Parts: sequence; C-alpha cells; structure tokens
Amino acid sequence: MENRQGKEQKAQFPLSYALVIGLFGGLIWGGLAQFAAYFHFMTIDINAVVKYVNLPKIQSGFWRVAAGMIFHTGVSILLAIVYYFLLKKSKTIWSGVLFGVALWIFLFVIIHPLLASIPSWQKLNANTLSTTLCLLILYGLFIGYSISYGYEQHLLREKRLNAWENANG
Repeated sequence: MENRQGKEQKAQFPLSYALVIGLFGGLIWGGLAQFAAYFHFMTIDINAVVKYVNLPKIQSGFWRVAAGMIFHTGVSILLAIVYYFLLKKSKTIWSGVLFGVALWIFLFVIIHPLLASIPSWQKLNANTLSTTLCLLILYGLFIGYSISYGYEQHLLREKRLNAWENANG
C-alpha cells in the first residue's frame, strides 16, 4: 500500500515546475510588454497598477518599471497555477492560444469596468489592440505549451522508470 501511494505521489507533475514557468513567463513577456510600451507599439500604461501603491519613489522612472515587472511576474505565476490546475493535460497548442485570448478578453472586457487605468477595448487604436492581443496570445502559448509539455515529459519519464523498475525487479 505504501509503495503504491509513493508511486502515485511520484507520478504527480510538480507544481513547482509551473511556478518556475510562470516566473519566466512574467519576466520574458512582461519585458516584451515593457519594450512594446517604450517604443509606443501600444498606448496603454502597462505599469498603471503602480499608481495604486502609495510610495512616491516608485511612481516614475526605473522603480516604476521594476515595480511593474514584479507585479506582472506575480500575476504570471498565479496564471501559471490556474493553467496548471485547469489545462495541464491538454495536448494541443490551441489551448494555450485560447488561454491568451481569454486573458485578453478578461483584461479588456471584464476587468476594464473595475479599474480606471485599463481603457475599454473600443477606445484602443489598432496598434494597441493588435500588440496586446499578440502579446497575450504568445504569453498564453508560452505558459500553456511549457506546462503541458512538462507534464507529458514527466509522465513519459515515470512510464520509463516504471518499466525499468519492473524489468530489473
């Protein structure tokens, strides 16, 4: 009984992998969003969340960008956890793409009325719409494919390990 329970526990894809994927997803895609905002590919302020923190030192310059990146990375880790629990068994890249589209809809359609710093999608220009949609689709693809691929590889490793253990007693 204990051996079976240990194998079931060992076969579980670790949540820590999803946390690391979320961390790097936030750093990579948050950095690309900073790049896109800096070069005016989009007109929204991606660090607007910093306005809600009452620290004058982080309201402008480098510290504003750093605080924004920390926020994006934290949200990315949470989103990776959501993907991990809901869609890790998905074997298609389209689940990641749809996850990114769902994030865009959530951000610009659902959350927009709650936060004044996020403009309505109807008020955004074509460059901002296409840039934000592409970034979120690619982000969703990165998170989704990385977690699903890691899950599949983990199952394959466990299957090979079990076959080896059975063959060698």
